[in-house]
Amino acid sequence: MMRRALTVLALVIPAAALAVPQTGVLPWTDKSPKSRNPLVLKSTMMAVHNEARRQYGVPPLVWDDGLASDSAVYAARLARLNRFEHDTQAGRKPKQGENLWMGTRGAYSYGEMIGLLVDERKYYRPGRFPYVSRTGSWSHVAHYTQIIWPTSQRVGCATASNQGNDYLVCRYLPAGNVVGTILR
Repeated sequence: MMRRALTVLALVIPAAALAVPQTGVLPWTDKSPKSRNPLVLKSTMMAVHNEARRQYGVPPLVWDDGLASDSAVYAARLARLNRFEHDTQAGRKPKQGENLWMGTRGAYSYGEMIGLLVDERKYYRPGRFPYVSRTGSWSHVAHYTQIIWPTSQRVGCATASNQGNDYLVCRYLPAGNVVGTILR
């Protein structure tokens, strides 16, 4: 049996609703092996992001190929360097919001990857950012708040792998997690 490990890094840089498949298994809870290709990645990311946003009551995101391309470049860099840290985005204006995920290569479906970030919802409470976590640490909800950030309109995601790990990078515009913003 393959051992699964994952790492999630808190965000530090300031389609339609998902239908339940006939199997009754939600994409982020299905642990069966899944094909990996750009169309499956895009459809899974859009479905899970927009279901989380629908539940929160904000408009859906649209896919942005430019953000997906930026995500792919950075995911490949993380995999090549075997590192896990946010992009400083030096010189980039405007800065893009960024969610990162890392886990054992081949052990997680795309739905599980993004689903683990959405699952931070259990710690979320409305309030003035960064005071939006029931645990007292905003980093416990920072992925979720970027996903549901009311003014974010576009998203693009990509994955890359090295010998041991898969990396997921999602980029958002406008960026979320802006200190002082009230989330309801």
